[in-house]
Amino acid sequence: MTFRMPDLSFVQHGVHRRLLAEEVARALEAGALGLMLCGSVARGTARPTSDLDLRLYWPEARPFEAEEHGGILIERRGHTLTRGREQVEAGRAELYAWVEGRLLHDPSGELARLQREAEERLAAYRTPPEERHALRYWLSTVLYKLEGASQEQMAFLVHTNTWKLAEALCAVNDCPIPPATLLWETLPGLSWQPEGDWLCRLLLGEAEVRQATFGEVAAWLLCRL
Repeated sequence: MTFRMPDLSFVQHGVHRRLLAEEVARALEAGALGLMLCGSVARGTARPTSDLDLRLYWPEARPFEAEEHGGILIERRGHTLTRGREQVEAGRAELYAWVEGRLLHDPSGELARLQREAEERLAAYRTPPEERHALRYWLSTVLYKLEGASQEQMAFLVHTNTWKLAEALCAVNDCPIPPATLLWETLPGLSWQPEGDWLCRLLLGEAEVRQATFGEVAAWLLCRL
């Protein structure tokens, strides 16, 4: 049977384009029901050494595979179409992979339908009230602990609670927290956030700057959660 190779011109780096063409040919010859590219290569933000994140769909689930080719890590996750639907219905972080994914093989059209549903679910997402309440309590507690803490304690609290700050920022924007690998790209694009270079100051500033920025952003969030 002759298979048509999908258009891979969107792939920025030649090494990824070559490896991806090989992966597509291999999957099609093996009878895959579907193939979706995820991650930074799909988003167009990959570096030349970024990994290839593939989701392959089969009649039966297959074990996760990871192997290196020419310094590029290739990850293959073998799912069924039923599992794909379960992921979309579960929502939250799983939706990001579906929305950003590039469909490279979808003869039944099921992956395209699931992708449209994921886009609709992500657009309609609203942070649950109980989650907002839990985040308010958490941030209030951290700010209380920061009062009177030593420099070492303050540094530790800021370091270990920065992720919670990111969760709260996503919550006020009514979007689920994305996977860690996507969070850095997501935060700057959120429409509702403190003004200025707060993220740079929080991540790269000196200890006192990071601590002050954490307190400012936490206070901003507490007024909006």
